[in-house]
Amino acid sequence: AVSSEREAFWLVKASPVKIKTILWIKFFIYFFPLLILSEILIVATNIILQVETFMMVLSFITVLLMVPGIVSIGIGFGAAYPDFKSENPAQSVTSFGGLLFMMICAGYIMAVIILEAGPVYSIFMAAVHQRSMTTLEWTRTIISFSMVVVISILAIFLPMRFGEKGLSKVLP
Repeated sequence: AVSSEREAFWLVKASPVKIKTILWIKFFIYFFPLLILSEILIVATNIILQVETFMMVLSFITVLLMVPGIVSIGIGFGAAYPDFKSENPAQSVTSFGGLLFMMICAGYIMAVIILEAGPVYSIFMAAVHQRSMTTLEWTRTIISFSMVVVISILAIFLPMRFGEKGLSKVLP
């Protein structure tokens, strides 16, 4: 998002608005449309697949937690590694910041899937065998879902801070 402004970014830098504020404005510009689109897609897919209520709610909440993290990672790494010289926005995707964004997002998505897989399996198997979950299974479920929330919060704020510091170094 920062790279697409290219040489005109000095105007933004010259304004009295802080870089942090500019990055958060960019965050919210991208966040709401992506969240709405993602939630529509996940709910529609779940309806087509006729998933149970638990999976519908879990996938809805997971997307609600992950979209801001992914947007923040994109804004943060785009600000930390701006490519003001590229003429085509598609070139920014293959830049160092673009590739790093893709790798970090893939790791973030994998971490969330891995953390949710065990508890979902436990809940599913308890339902299949018509038994209640053990205390250990509940504990593991609560810890896993709490870790997803913590990782998602970190995925929002750490990349934005990283992007702010990186952009401040690039533009004195």
